[in-house]
Amino acid sequence: MEMRMNSFTNSMSKKSNTELENIIADKDNYTDEAVQAVIWELENRNIIEKGKILHEIAPIESEVVLKEELSTEKGKESPFEGLLLPTLYSKRSIQGFTIFFSTLFGAILLMRNLKEMNKPKVRIQVLVFGVSYTIISVLLLNYLPKTFFITLLFNLIGYAILVEYFWNKNLGKDLEYKKKKIVKPLLISLLILGFLVFLQLSQLDV
Repeated sequence: MEMRMNSFTNSMSKKSNTELENIIADKDNYTDEAVQAVIWELENRNIIEKGKILHEIAPIESEVVLKEELSTEKGKESPFEGLLLPTLYSKRSIQGFTIFFSTLFGAILLMRNLKEMNKPKVRIQVLVFGVSYTIISVLLLNYLPKTFFITLLFNLIGYAILVEYFWNKNLGKDLEYKKKKIVKPLLISLLILGFLVFLQLSQLDV
């Protein structure tokens, strides 16, 4: 008999048919590995036809559980813990904030991701790096020609360190996640940038 297993197989075997069907009904919110384990378990229980392709499985409308219903009593672990895709700011978002604002802004987005993934120690490391790199960049730029290209180069290096080192090492290069909207941090960043520009213009008038 063919053994089909992954890291979620054991936990799925302990779930009820309803719980498994609910995951299938809302499969876009779960990791591919978790959904695959559910399919194998449902096949083993002869609830769905063996070899059925994922996109052919119709949503189970009567079994869809509202988000509020997925929570359990206080103090008890949710049966769906670890299966849902995390909602994170994307690498592209971090790249945009780093290039158009500064490495510190990109670091703040990455810190929010690390908070979501419960990595407090790495958050502190990213904060220290973001602040230190930004200060060093400002000091060096005072002695270098003030051109957009040089500033862009510094920001690109900062982005590379944030993503290629901190993200890939601590979150995983191929991490599956849902993209978080950037409207709120973008508005805050624009307000901060506008305030800094205002201060500079005020100093010129003095």
